[in-house]
Amino acid sequence: MLSSKKQQEKEPIFKGYYKDNNDEEKNDKLKRKATLIMNVSDTKYDVVKFVGKKIFKWGLQYEMNGNQWDIFWTDAAVQSETLGKMQHHQKINHFPGMFSLSRKNHLGRNLMKMRKQFPSDYQFFPQTWLLPTEYGDFRNQFIKGKVKTFIVKPEASCQGRGIFLTRNINDINPNDHYVAQRYLHRPFLIDGLKFDLRVYVLLAGTEPMRIYVYQDGLVRFATEPYVAPTSNNLEDVCMHLTNYAINKENPNFIFNNDISKMDVGHKRSIKSVFGKLEQEGYNIQKLWQDMYKLFIKTFCTVQPILNHHYKSCQPDNYANNMCFEILGFDIFLNHKLQPYLLEVNHTPSFSTDTPLDSLIKKNLIRDSLILMNVSFKAKEQIISSRKEQLQLRFQTGKKQKLTLEEKQTLIEKYQKLRDEYENKNLGDYIKIYPLQDSGEYIRFIEFASQLQDNWTGTNIRKNQKKEINETFNKNIRYSVNSSLTPSILPKIKDRQINLSEYQNDESEIKNISKQVAIQNQIKKQQQLNMKVVQQISQSLQTKSCLQQKLFDLDILNNQNQPCSSNKKLQLFKIQQM
Repeated sequence: MLSSKKQQEKEPIFKGYYKDNNDEEKNDKLKRKATLIMNVSDTKYDVVKFVGKKIFKWGLQYEMNGNQWDIFWTDAAVQSETLGKMQHHQKINHFPGMFSLSRKNHLGRNLMKMRKQFPSDYQFFPQTWLLPTEYGDFRNQFIKGKVKTFIVKPEASCQGRGIFLTRNINDINPNDHYVAQRYLHRPFLIDGLKFDLRVYVLLAGTEPMRIYVYQDGLVRFATEPYVAPTSNNLEDVCMHLTNYAINKENPNFIFNNDISKMDVGHKRSIKSVFGKLEQEGYNIQKLWQDMYKLFIKTFCTVQPILNHHYKSCQPDNYANNMCFEILGFDIFLNHKLQPYLLEVNHTPSFSTDTPLDSLIKKNLIRDSLILMNVSFKAKEQIISSRKEQLQLRFQTGKKQKLTLEEKQTLIEKYQKLRDEYENKNLGDYIKIYPLQDSGEYIRFIEFASQLQDNWTGTNIRKNQKKEINETFNKNIRYSVNSSLTPSILPKIKDRQINLSEYQNDESEIKNISKQVAIQNQIKKQQQLNMKVVQQISQSLQTKSCLQQKLFDLDILNNQNQPCSSNKKLQLFKIQQM
């Protein structure tokens, strides 16, 4: 894998587009050594194909149903079934269950639950209402005090579609599905413009979570000078919204066409903007630390959900390394340079319509694949290990079952190996979790686990099992003390057995419990036999009564009916016997 700066300097330059030459690939197959296969059938981004083919020299697969691949890159969410069918050496660029973070309504719901439990720790996002469920509470916001401004978003949209600002509850249909938030009206401004940050965060594992933050990203500017919201300017989306898809349509938008000048235009690099702010005396190091905490706390909110999906699909993947995901965190900075989370994108755009995008996104994808150790050597090691396990299973005739201690030992072993590799191949990433001082986040994960258990009903099942065990133990104690049959009581009296003397004698208690259980079973069988006898008796009585009625009827019929009818009556009586 490529890792050093010298190797990166020799990389081919990505010019924003790439066309794969399949004929060239076929001619090179004989010359090419053993290589990896990257499935790109479900991605539209040229930069992904360029990195795989030109930088890593991998083969590209375009068949959607093909399964002979080593890494699958998709622009869509990944279903649990897909992960469940994967081999241990294969990797895919999404986690099942990530909707809990990327859908605006799920993100808002999860964060608000955490804020209710940890009010001082979860103040890094705007107050949120999920409509129409919380429409009543949201409507009350328009009654109290001074006029407030809210930003309303469709619960499942992107690129600024359907977003609007309002100060009037009548602008909202109470039956429509929206996510409403308090509008953050005091932004930090650069050149008089409002902006937000697109920070790329890599999630590389679920238990433990492995979180890395890329040190470069995008700064997206609005194209109209910012003025605090009033009733007259709420519809000026190019002033209040920083979405690139909206502002690039404004004639004022300035594209960055020079890689050497990344601090120019309405889309700039994070490094260039932060470098400028640092020169002006702002504490950028503290800003990064605040954002790191924000990222970790956000992931803590959904860790149990993601881990449940992952382990359900791949329970034996102790390396915790078959999925990874590059998420785009959209961050707002207020006038005090404090970060606020706006939303999380599980499929951030890898479009490359400017040289700035081409450079940052190419490097981002390259460093991510290096960090995930997508290499032929790693593949061979995994396959070899799996073969050894299968051979052992073939020899013994059964699957090897590991104890909890053995599983934990394997997890720690793989975690150590990953730490050693990843610390040497960070590229432009920085690791933020887990670290030695990460213990403060355990309480957030534990509470999120409780929420997950309550939602799935796991707590109910646990409580039911607990009640059953308690009832069973209580019944055993009651049976030993008060349910002894007469056949056992004389023996107890003769031996002058006092049950309290045998509280520490488990074997004696077990013998008595067995005798009680046998007697109870005999009683149950006797009761069952009695019920059967009663049912038979009732049946016989009914049968006898029916026979008598038939006999009387037969006498009458013999006097009035022809012979054929008597035969039919006889058949009916025989059937009832």
